[in-house]
Amino acid sequence: MPFLSKSALLGTLTTLGIRLDKSRGQCYLIDQNVVEFIVSHAQLDPENDVVIEIGPGLGTLSDYLIQQCKQVILIEFDNKIACYLREYYENKYSVAFLENPTAKDWNVIERKEKIILIHGDALKVPFFPANKIVSNIPYQISAPLIFRIIESWSYSTVNLMVQREFAERLLAPVNSKNYSRISAATGLFLNIKKVRQVPATCFYPAPRVESMLIEITAKPTLSKEKAAFQYRSDYLAFLRGIFPYKNKSIRNALTHCLKRDPHVKEKLSPLVQLISSPADYPFLSHKLRSFSPPQLFSFLLYGLTNDSQELAQLAKQFSIKE
Repeated sequence: MPFLSKSALLGTLTTLGIRLDKSRGQCYLIDQNVVEFIVSHAQLDPENDVVIEIGPGLGTLSDYLIQQCKQVILIEFDNKIACYLREYYENKYSVAFLENPTAKDWNVIERKEKIILIHGDALKVPFFPANKIVSNIPYQISAPLIFRIIESWSYSTVNLMVQREFAERLLAPVNSKNYSRISAATGLFLNIKKVRQVPATCFYPAPRVESMLIEITAKPTLSKEKAAFQYRSDYLAFLRGIFPYKNKSIRNALTHCLKRDPHVKEKLSPLVQLISSPADYPFLSHKLRSFSPPQLFSFLLYGLTNDSQELAQLAKQFSIKE
């Protein structure tokens, strides 16, 4: 299989007039053993797997994926790199090149090409239907990409190379220093497994941090019959509204969130009445960071449904001690 060593990578980048920018997360794998490990761990099926790769760069990982998958969807933001990949792969495979496609394109066209090459922003373009994601992602989009993966979930597994510190944030337990909005999101929807730590020397240019290959699978909450699946976009928006106040009481966090956005206040009006009766619900005095993802989802669900039984269950569920 073809592989770009550091010297070959530098030569190609010079020819293309591309200067990699670590601040944009443009750190390419130059360790062939790591690349082969990623592909092996993904357990690809050449007859059935359709795989998305985000930020393929010059195709170091892509070359392996293409040979071991039914179809590969490459999403590349950089115009020069996207054009390079198009020219490189059109000499070997059938390629569909799409420029900033919309959801309508997916509805109208059923692509049969071996490679779907998309020039666009992975945080904006619609994801072509796939059952796996395998990527060494640009690290600066790690958090928004995880939220996007939750909302678009249709995958058996997702394998991502991320910063080691980011992997720790995804797995941060309740009430810990690193417990955050993204911890509360992944904690409800995703199983995160740390697979392998990768040193900075395996990349060019070398990042300032260690990296971690993680494997992501879905929790039962991402089943279509579950309320959490139905309201997953609402839950992610709810976390965005309350987590700036994670060290305040849940009552104060909700108060700030509802005051800041009249639309949210109207949509979650039962919460307005709830926080106006702190004496009746002592759990409202506990800090937001002490509530687990399922507990936070229960707040949202009560706000959306105004179910008195749900409120009674909340009172019982949140009878906790800090």
